[in-house]
Order: sequence, then C-alpha cells, then structure tokens
Amino acid sequence: MTSRLNQLRSTNAKITGSLSSASTAAAAGSTIISGEKRMKDSFVQAFLPFRSDPGLKEEYINSHNRIRVGMVLEDLDCLAATAAYMHCAGSERPLTIVTASVDRMEMLSEIPLDRDISVFAYVTYVGKSSMEVTVQMETVLPDSGVTPDQVDASTYRRSKLPAEMLSGDLILSAKFIMVARDSETGKAASVHQLNLETDQERSLFRQGAEHKARKQVETQTSLSLRPPSVEEMTLVHDLYKEYSAYRTTRHEMTETSAPPPVTEKKPSNVVWMKDTNLQQINLTFPQDRNLHNKIFGGFLMRRAYELSIVTGMTFCKKALQFKALDDISFRKPVEIGAILDLHSQVVYTRGQEMVIKVVAHIVDPASEGRLLSNEFWFTFVVAEEDRAKLGSIDYRVMPRSYNDCMLYLEGKRRLEN
Repeated sequence: MTSRLNQLRSTNAKITGSLSSASTAAAAGSTIISGEKRMKDSFVQAFLPFRSDPGLKEEYINSHNRIRVGMVLEDLDCLAATAAYMHCAGSERPLTIVTASVDRMEMLSEIPLDRDISVFAYVTYVGKSSMEVTVQMETVLPDSGVTPDQVDASTYRRSKLPAEMLSGDLILSAKFIMVARDSETGKAASVHQLNLETDQERSLFRQGAEHKARKQVETQTSLSLRPPSVEEMTLVHDLYKEYSAYRTTRHEMTETSAPPPVTEKKPSNVVWMKDTNLQQINLTFPQDRNLHNKIFGGFLMRRAYELSIVTGMTFCKKALQFKALDDISFRKPVEIGAILDLHSQVVYTRGQEMVIKVVAHIVDPASEGRLLSNEFWFTFVVAEEDRAKLGSIDYRVMPRSYNDCMLYLEGKRRLEN
C-alpha cells in the first residue's frame, strides 16, 4: 500500500501549488491558501485484500499467524499524509506535509487475515497550519457482492464503498497530526479551513478541537514540567518500600551500596525496569525516503514497533498482541544515511498489559553527538491463547530510581487515560 500511495502523493504534490504566485506570497512572508475544503475533499480509501489476494496476505503475516502491525503502521502513516495532501491541493505555493505526531491509535479488535480490509482517511480538524487526519479500518463483507477489482491492492477511491459492502465495525482508529510547511522557506504554511456540511462533521470538528485543548493541558501537566500528584507520590513511596525490601545481589551492588536492611527474595515475575532495556542500531537508506528526501515516518514507526514487541516478549516470555500506540512525537527529521539508535524498555505493567517506551536518537559518528528524533509509547497485552494459560500470574516491572519511577507514572497515565 505504501508504495502505491507514495505514487499518488507524488502526483498530487505536483498539482499542489502554483509557482506563478510564488513572488506574491513570498512578499507577504507566508503561504496563503484561499477558500475552504470539505471533509470529503480529502477522503481516500485503500485496501488490504488479504482474502482476495493470498500473495499479499503472505507479505503481511508473522510467525504467530497474525498481522505484521509494523507494516500496517507504515501504511497508515502514508495514507494519513495522502489525505493531508488532498486537503492542501490548490495552495498558492508547493507545500511540504510532515507527520508531527500520532496522538492515539487503538486496535479495537485483531486484524483478520481471512478478510479484505478497507482503510480510509480524511481531515477532520484544522488549525492554522496543522491538520488532524482520522484514519479508520474495517472489514469488507465477503458476501456483499464486492468484486476483487473493487478492493484490489492497487486501487484507491475518493469516495467510500457503499455501506452495505462494509461491516461497519471498526477494527482500528487513529488520529494523525500533519503539519504544512512552505517547501521553499520552511516556514509554517496556512492550510484550507474546513467547510462543515453536516452535524456529524461539526461533531468531528468539535471533538478535534477538544482533543487539541486536552493535549495542551496534558503537556502543561507533564512530569517533565510538574511534580507528580499526591496520589502518585504515595504510589512512588510504596514502590520504594517494596523494591528496598528485595535482596540486592552482589552483581547489582555498587561500591557505595549499603547492605540491604532485609533479605526478602524478589518474586520471579518481578523484573527490574533497567533489565528490560533493548537497543537497536539502524542505518538509513534512500529506499526508505519520503517525497521530501527525509526518512519516511512510517519506516521509523515500524522499526520502533518491532523493537518494542521484541522487548515485551523478552520481558514476559509470551506472544503479545498490539493494543494501542500513544503520542508519537516526531521532533527532528532523519536524514538519508543517518545512524538511528533505538532504545526500548518496559515502563509500566498492569496484569497482563504493558506499556513500552521507545526513544530514537540520531547519532553523528564524527562528533559523537546524539539528537532526539522520536519518542514512541506502545501498549501490548499477552496474546489471547497464552492469557488463559497464565491464570492469575501477573508480570510486573519494578522501578529502582526516581527516573524509573517517573517513567512508571508516565506509562500508568497513558494506559489509564
């Protein structure tokens, strides 16, 4: 899907912008877009026809006979960007559309590999230069009369298949935040405002505004800016008392460590947070670039996802199912040829669920400098077939420093909210 949508975006990018008006816009110091767009103007629907195309199914299946979620993340990012480009068609100057963040992605049910899948995206909220793109996924009904040509992997539609051909039950829902930049100056570029035609569209737009306001509040109350709440500090103290009671092995003690006051053995299902760390080094290549000659955001999402699920399976020794992705921040673009250093660790557990944080840094070998590029937060649950076997056993990650405790609280917030 990604390669086909890149071709569509490339074609659309060529018609997005009229260079004849560049001098006028430049004199004004910003990119101006006249007129409004309707939500349906940005609508794009694509398909993953696993039922109709066994060859495609083979590309997306993993060793546990489940979907390769990392590949789906690539597709979703590309589809969201395509919808954003559709919305910006007709601008007075060529624009660069980049993924600013993925605010929330929820897997509402497992993606079936014996069904044809419909994936669609459209702009549901706009700010001055930002766009919220809603991406959703549902199955195509096999006995609805739909033909293989209608859901072919090379097909995309500007209007949705008739409702009677679709299940109507969402499998996945995601919110991508895309930002427009002037291709020549790099400055923020204004985007078309939305012409809301129905009550449903007005409701979607209102939800987008509320979501933006809620994110601003969450940013202001972030643990990097504000101390934990009283309830959270009580939890931190309880964790401190618990981990202080566990026996410290000679291997874990430092030269300045005092002997532990008690020697209670740490339960076998409790793992120190620092011991869940995994690292992956990636070279980046031109084949993974986007239209603007930077590394494609979906590629970064796939790499982070694959490291996170390995981290989770190593932690609990069981197969996992993807549940949610929360608040990816794309802070710095990754250049072609850059060295990407990914670190992941389990930061919070609840029963058989876990939150895993992945941090991506760009490494400069010459200067030995490291620049933060991305942060990812994934939520997993022990796979359904293993869940019944585990009974009441809970895997627990245990912080052992103040920094670990802050990560623990951040993971707790994300899982509960």
